[in-house]
Amino acid sequence: MKKLFILITLLLMIVVGCNRTNPNEVEVETYTLSDSIYVESEFGDDYSYYTMNVDLPITKNNKLHDNIMHWMLSDETKDYKTFFQEEKDRFFAVEGEEPHSQFEGNYTLSEQNDLYVTYIAEGYTYTGGAHPSPWYYGVSFSKIDGSMVGYDMFENPEQLVDIVSENIRKQYFSKYNTEEEEYLFEPDEPFQLPTNQPWIETDSVVFCYAPFEIAPYAAGMPLCKISKTDLLPYLSEIGKAVLF
Repeated sequence: MKKLFILITLLLMIVVGCNRTNPNEVEVETYTLSDSIYVESEFGDDYSYYTMNVDLPITKNNKLHDNIMHWMLSDETKDYKTFFQEEKDRFFAVEGEEPHSQFEGNYTLSEQNDLYVTYIAEGYTYTGGAHPSPWYYGVSFSKIDGSMVGYDMFENPEQLVDIVSENIRKQYFSKYNTEEEEYLFEPDEPFQLPTNQPWIETDSVVFCYAPFEIAPYAAGMPLCKISKTDLLPYLSEIGKAVLF
């Protein structure tokens, strides 16, 4: 009887543990908006397309939820359906008024642990010409206070110029190009830091440049991943709290 009682107690503990939800855990519900319009112009006739995929956050951490939604939407908007419908209508009226025009955007939950959650934003706009205008960047949020973190993870971000420049060359250009000077605007100078905020990915921080920021369109969006251990001497208290 005593053994049976112990077994039942252990089973109850397992059931309770499995049903205990981490209030900072972020789950998602994907919202998709896809539409097209038929366009006729002097350049021909065809459809213009718009697609948006959004991982809406579901979490008991209200501040974290609100800050993620605030990042996705405009300052004045809380109704995500209205916001993206208006963005779609604006695209068709302003940028998508020519045949073959396209817009695709994605907000995707990339990863999380007990300290942070990271989203990736990527997509492109094509309104004619030789190539589309792409974007790719990440955003990390602290689960400690729900805030967005970026360059404030570092005590003095300008101290990172040399280490980012070195790692961009080592992790990006050296892999693909033997003659860097053909792919960099200033091959002999340290790069300025990316205008995109850095974000957290596993045990690293990612620094990603926008198209044309340090190199021509053909070079894409150069990025480097620097381990959090290598960045430890540069971290602020915010950085230490969210990375370790």
